[in-house]
Amino acid sequence: MTDIFRIIDQFNITSKGVVYSVINYAHSSICIGDILHDLHGNRFKVKSLELLRYIPNGIRTEDKPIGLMLEYINKVEVQGNILVSNLPDINFIFCSHPLYPRKVDYDYEEEYNAASLEHPCALFSYEDLEMGKLSMYGDDISGLTIYRGWMMKPEMYRSFYDSLMEKGIILINTPEEYERYHTLPGWYDDFKDYTAKSVWEDKGTVDSALLLTQGLEGSYIVKDYVKSRKHEWHDACFIENISDKANAERIIRNFVERQGSNLVGGVVLRQFEKLKSIGFHEKSGMPISEEYRVFVFAEKIMIIDDYWQEDKKISFSDEEMKWIESVVKRLKSNFVTIDIARHEDGSLIIMELGDGQVSGLQQIKPDDFYRPFCRRRQNGLQI
Repeated sequence: MTDIFRIIDQFNITSKGVVYSVINYAHSSICIGDILHDLHGNRFKVKSLELLRYIPNGIRTEDKPIGLMLEYINKVEVQGNILVSNLPDINFIFCSHPLYPRKVDYDYEEEYNAASLEHPCALFSYEDLEMGKLSMYGDDISGLTIYRGWMMKPEMYRSFYDSLMEKGIILINTPEEYERYHTLPGWYDDFKDYTAKSVWEDKGTVDSALLLTQGLEGSYIVKDYVKSRKHEWHDACFIENISDKANAERIIRNFVERQGSNLVGGVVLRQFEKLKSIGFHEKSGMPISEEYRVFVFAEKIMIIDDYWQEDKKISFSDEEMKWIESVVKRLKSNFVTIDIARHEDGSLIIMELGDGQVSGLQQIKPDDFYRPFCRRRQNGLQI
């Protein structure tokens, strides 16, 4: 099994250099001179081991981190926060069909077929996991793994992560990373200058949400920490004038009641942005705008595609790509999606961030999505 080291911090020691604080999941030995790789195949030689005197919050005593000083063999710093002793194929794990657990969930069949051409793929019962039980099928996997499937509440993902780790399966994103980008309050402060003004509460009640409306003006979107009901645009999503208290209460109440037990975290109000329109949804009347989904893997853009329009040529100016790359550099997780849109004035804005494991492909073809994960065998790199 490949040794996997997760970087949880890095700091400088005067006159010595950067120290990477890492967790060694396998508790295997590591020596000066060992060669490690990041997820893009860049190589690093261990040139020093440092004793760390503290255990960060949330880290188990048995996972006490060690400090590594590295020589950059490829003259680049570590990309992402995972180092491995060699470059194995990445595993994938999908939701199984609720009635036929040895088959993949119908909605992920195309993805499963594309991934399984080059990667070991396991299945698990989402329904069993909801009841606290991990039931697995398909390929026998171990090591670094990416989940592709339905969204999970943060507490469910933590249970999933911990249960898989007991089997030697390490999901690419930790529970903390998952929650950071799956929920708006997790990422908002780091990107508030790039996105719509937002306020939220953590009770998930109509009365608590109505308190948020005080002092607000203009149009707003109501959602929870993760999802809106955008396909019920005029009934449970869009508040045209937040100062119209009666209508604001109607929209918020509809949203909270219809979300029911699926409401995650609390209620969020996000300022409505005037975006470049490409039409309206034929059933809900929801405005459709020029939007894009960006998948980011270990600090590098993996693929960008149009959110709504199939086979639409993607074209950004050099300045726009610099803006997107500046957003990527602020991410603190290995696998993330960035949804961006274009304002009426032509500028770009972040609409949402998400954990890459539970983000839909939208118009991206499965073969195009999974191809970059295949190891580039000719030069030893993956992505």
